[in-house]
Amino acid sequence: MGPDSLEYQKSIALEFSANKNRIRHLIGSVHWGEDGRHKEVILMNFLKRFLPNNVAVGTGFIKEGDSISTQIDIIIYNPSVPLYFKENDFIIVQPGSVLGVIEVKSNPDKYKIGEAIRKANKVGPLIREKRIFNGLFIFGQNGNNEDYSSEMLGEPQNGMFKNSLLEALPIDNGVNHIVSMDGVFIKKWNKEKQFSCYRIRDLAVSYFFSNLLDFINSSTELLGITESMYEHLYPIPEGKENFIMWRLRKPAPETE
Repeated sequence: MGPDSLEYQKSIALEFSANKNRIRHLIGSVHWGEDGRHKEVILMNFLKRFLPNNVAVGTGFIKEGDSISTQIDIIIYNPSVPLYFKENDFIIVQPGSVLGVIEVKSNPDKYKIGEAIRKANKVGPLIREKRIFNGLFIFGQNGNNEDYSSEMLGEPQNGMFKNSLLEALPIDNGVNHIVSMDGVFIKKWNKEKQFSCYRIRDLAVSYFFSNLLDFINSSTELLGITESMYEHLYPIPEGKENFIMWRLRKPAPETE
């Protein structure tokens, strides 16, 4: 049996599900819906193993003069750039060191997803000199109560979710990647100025992280990703466009 990048990438989602289930078995389902530090820790620990040693991960704030972000669940940054403050994983960083940010949610409805997108969009104006990865990671929950993400598969209707995505389209470094652990992956395409939603099931989580590596690689010289590595990161032979569910563009202005 030879190497199998497709199955390897699928195993990343299985790893997250296993950790999620272990914690849920210990604390029960009553507290699982709460946005808690334990979910951020699961994701942060994975990123520390997944990312190269010249990239660091923490939680905290981005500061530029008197402008300070709200607290960000996960900040991916270049540790060679001086920090304002660091105590274990808590950091206050300069915008120039930031490579990516991720907000973490449990099982929000579409309104709360929209709120999280709007919060993530506010990071954009602080990072002006380069592109960064700006992601939303939704853990979800076991059982049959996962309406929040099955609704995401339908074309966005008027409301907080659609409006927040439309607001993100013109914002440099606004939210550009969203994943739900039940298989929904949403990506912002800057050139086409659109969001695309894909149902790639057990590859959604790995594609979220592959895009993170891709973003860091394209905006810095910290990584070296070869063509064979790209094939490993994106193992769907026919490409994910065959799994498209919807696209969202800013409406064209009405003409008289």
